[in-house]
Amino acid sequence: MSSDYQFRGQRVSPLAEAQIQNSAIILCEVLGFKPSRSKNKKFDVCFERLAEYGITLDPVEDRDWSSATHLSIIGHYDPQTLTIRVPNSKYVEACKGDRTALAILFHELGHLVLGHQPSMHFSVMPPTQAEDAEWQADMFAEYALAHLNYEMRQLTFDFY
Repeated sequence: MSSDYQFRGQRVSPLAEAQIQNSAIILCEVLGFKPSRSKNKKFDVCFERLAEYGITLDPVEDRDWSSATHLSIIGHYDPQTLTIRVPNSKYVEACKGDRTALAILFHELGHLVLGHQPSMHFSVMPPTQAEDAEWQADMFAEYALAHLNYEMRQLTFDFY
């Protein structure tokens, strides 16, 4: 873990990037997410398949989301009920193939697929990046999007 890494999530069992990548690709294949160069993507059917596995995807009306969260979060996964909640507008955008909205949904799916659970523990060792639930979920989303042929390079700007 680099000295400038900011631990952001709950501490979970460490996972290698290859494990996370494999899990993301398997999820895409199971739910029917396929790479496409078409601009007219329709992923709603893929998301509907979650119900076949007892997973609830609950798009919340945007104004209700705003009132409940004060826009402090953009998605939530409840491991007790296997429920993912996102603002309805993000769900609609994800169904149409919007990269940012898909990243939110894949991030929450990453928490589910990677088995993230809240837990109490004690360790004398500082946590590593590989033990950060948020880092793992971010990597899961990136690998799922890469599998679907989304551009993954970050835009950078050089200022002189």
